[in-house]
Amino acid sequence: MKIKSHSRKHDTTPQLTPIAQVLQAALLLSVALAASPARAEDEDPAADAQAAVSSGREEDEQQGTAGAATLLPTLTVNAAADSAPDGTAASGYRVKSASVAGFSEQDLLDTPFSVKVLSADLMKNHNVKTLSDLDKLDASVTSSIANPGWYSSPSIRGFSLDNTVNFRYNGQMMVNLQATGMENKERIEVLKGLSSMQTGFAGPGGLINYVTKRPTAAPLTEINYYVNEFDNTRGHVDISRRTNDGRFGLRINAATEEERSYVRSVDGERRFFALAADALLTPDTILEFDVEYERREQNGQPFLEPEADGELPSAFDSRTFLGQSWARYPTEYTMVSGKLKHFINDDWSFTLDGNWSKLRREQNMVWAHWGIQENGDSETYLYYSPDQEANPINARLTINGRFDTGPLSHELAFGGMMHRLKQRWGDGYFDFLGESNIYNPVSIADPSPDAPDARLARRVEEDGVFLHDVISFGESWKLHLGGRYSMRTERSYDTTTGDRLNEYKDYVYTPSYALVYKPQSNVSLYVSYIEGLEQGGTAPADAVNRNEQLSPLISEQWEAGLKVEFARGLNLDVSLFRIEKPFEFTNADGYYVKDGERRHEGLELSLTGKASPEWTIFASAMFLDAELMDASEDIDGNRPSDTPAKRFSAITEYSPLWLNGWTFTGSWTHNGARHVTEYNNSESAPSYDVFGLGARYETKIGPAHTTVRLNLDNVFDKNYWSSVESANLVAGAPRTASASLSVRF
Repeated sequence: MKIKSHSRKHDTTPQLTPIAQVLQAALLLSVALAASPARAEDEDPAADAQAAVSSGREEDEQQGTAGAATLLPTLTVNAAADSAPDGTAASGYRVKSASVAGFSEQDLLDTPFSVKVLSADLMKNHNVKTLSDLDKLDASVTSSIANPGWYSSPSIRGFSLDNTVNFRYNGQMMVNLQATGMENKERIEVLKGLSSMQTGFAGPGGLINYVTKRPTAAPLTEINYYVNEFDNTRGHVDISRRTNDGRFGLRINAATEEERSYVRSVDGERRFFALAADALLTPDTILEFDVEYERREQNGQPFLEPEADGELPSAFDSRTFLGQSWARYPTEYTMVSGKLKHFINDDWSFTLDGNWSKLRREQNMVWAHWGIQENGDSETYLYYSPDQEANPINARLTINGRFDTGPLSHELAFGGMMHRLKQRWGDGYFDFLGESNIYNPVSIADPSPDAPDARLARRVEEDGVFLHDVISFGESWKLHLGGRYSMRTERSYDTTTGDRLNEYKDYVYTPSYALVYKPQSNVSLYVSYIEGLEQGGTAPADAVNRNEQLSPLISEQWEAGLKVEFARGLNLDVSLFRIEKPFEFTNADGYYVKDGERRHEGLELSLTGKASPEWTIFASAMFLDAELMDASEDIDGNRPSDTPAKRFSAITEYSPLWLNGWTFTGSWTHNGARHVTEYNNSESAPSYDVFGLGARYETKIGPAHTTVRLNLDNVFDKNYWSSVESANLVAGAPRTASASLSVRF
């Protein structure tokens, strides 16, 4: 079934799928829930239900039942950081645990990996709308090929992420080929570096895990509204209710947005709906369920490339629209996710979780401006490929247990996983569209090209078994021993004839080892080694060995780190890492090959939390030495594209005790110079600094907790290239003023 694109249909009424119709009916239910009488906030039957589940159990159980006992954030901005709920402004946005680095919720202090957790409060207060905005929250995360109208796919530690395996939804794989709404996300967990122990096949950069909001203990109704100076408006409602006995909870998030980019004429609409439910089936069993639906349509800004003489365009205005009004990019995305957790006794539990999702999109885009001359003259190309689909299914069984063997204590996790992915696309239409100019763009008529129907293009089957044991000896030492055995089959097909092009099967074991030493309860030091594997590349159409599937790539990572939780409310994280990954490229003879390796060595620093009752800091730095090693002579020793030698990001907040309810904010992002391509390191995008200012005011008007936010991003209206990966140039956003209002009952 085709997605109805406004560019080709006169009827602009969105055509809802049957699932979307069900979700629309559920939205009507949310209105009824909002109108239902709320329990008094001092009544908390959910807490009683939670106590029945968590009695005698500690951190492993917290993830499974957190939604049943989530408390509303406190309004008091100067509350002690230690007593404030995790992730809130009052806690300095500190979060003490995450699920992305292991097989259950883990205390970050005990985790031998570098993990950053970005809470909903942090993202709302600092205007994070998409993944491309994460680069202002963590220095190791960089925006990568995120043009307005397109989706975001950041890099971590200088490595691009694979959009089919490096992204997670409540711990399970999801495709990242669409913009994903943040309205129902409780936090985003970022695991930096190799992740094969947790995931199997994945790129070496790291993982991004979306964790959804769970039903709250007390009734919640929150209304949010956002607007910026370019007339982008967004309305969002968040409603949560729980039955009187606390055993069943429901939470609904719905949003509508009229998208208006800083790029002139880039506009569109977005509709979002998400439902989360949990049920305490027995005192020892909890079921969680999520459904998410999003529809978005927007025209996009094409990429630029360096000028014909290798120089970067110097006078380009980021607000100039280089596309065509008829070239639009509609997407429709549905996700269904579930988790069942049962506690066998105080020491053993099992979790069965999985998801199903479906992405449908139509790429009808002015792809790029190439052959740019000094005066701005360029050639434009159109890519049209309708009815693309991606349909992954995932399932996992994890058994967690604790036991002793003599003086040794064990925390064991083992289980198996299944991943299936089908992708459909057509042969597509890609051709010269017309001549234009990047400083004075030309309107070109829609050629209305024909393109073959979408057909099965790729099928992936992956199964894996894993075992991870954390062995404690004494009070200060923990040894992590783990491994995963992955079995992967991948097939690619000719989208014109349907014939199978390639098929390969591989069976790979990847180990993971780490040692954690805690000289005192609030300090940990660790060293770790992990191997990772990812899908080998496919030779491009212009290679002599076109469509040849290369064998999987095995990467290695060594890491050492220090983590400190200061009593006042600050967290310090320091990590040293080295990652080696085989390098793939098209050589001088025209063959797509593996030759040499990419070696990334770096230092990461992070300081997060309350420096004082009035001051919050959320700052990080990354120093990165990236190089191509043992490769062919023409590229050996070169630096990979879009890998700055240093990045800094810092957010600070000041909440004066003498000015109750007010908070003043500032931000700074520094990006070092970056090479445009690894094949020729002579041209670089210059370094840049971007500053932001803001203020928010929190008060209570009757029963309503009200927050008003004002933000000014890129205060000095800096012109810069936000991404230059693989010679695809993306201009950064200009100075932007925005305001938002939140009202919570």
